[in-house]
Amino acid sequence: MPESTALNTGAVTVRRLQRDDADAVRELDAAILGQDRSSTWAEYVDRFLAFSRLGTQALPWSGSQVAEIDGRVVGFLLAERQSSGYGLPPGVRMVAIAVHPDFRRLGVGKQLVDALRADAKRQAMKHIYSILQDRDERDADFIIRSGFTPAPLKVYVIDT
Repeated sequence: MPESTALNTGAVTVRRLQRDDADAVRELDAAILGQDRSSTWAEYVDRFLAFSRLGTQALPWSGSQVAEIDGRVVGFLLAERQSSGYGLPPGVRMVAIAVHPDFRRLGVGKQLVDALRADAKRQAMKHIYSILQDRDERDADFIIRSGFTPAPLKVYVIDT
């Protein structure tokens, strides 16, 4: 195991995303860019970082979090308020989650989800949603292990 892994470092600290985290999140996203992930991931990261640079979010509340070990950002979770569109009750939509490859399988991702869950509960939001592409099986396994259950929602598409 590489020397930089969490086994050789301090405890994980999870906190809300701040404007100053933009560079660290972008670097982390670049570090995992070669991994199998959703084709829309980079767009979401760029959008959230653009909002963070402006000091605002699309809606007043964002449950976005970062995970740090010894002051280094090793994971992030981007989330935003979900309107009642698409027949879903209002809640929180988990847009993206990433953990540096050296720190995976150590509970960092689950801690990010748990922090989002606690933050959403404080905001009196009863539901957290995660929408994945069918081919994102690894991500779906993580989502289910984190306590999510499949929703009765179908998405249809037609090519132009």
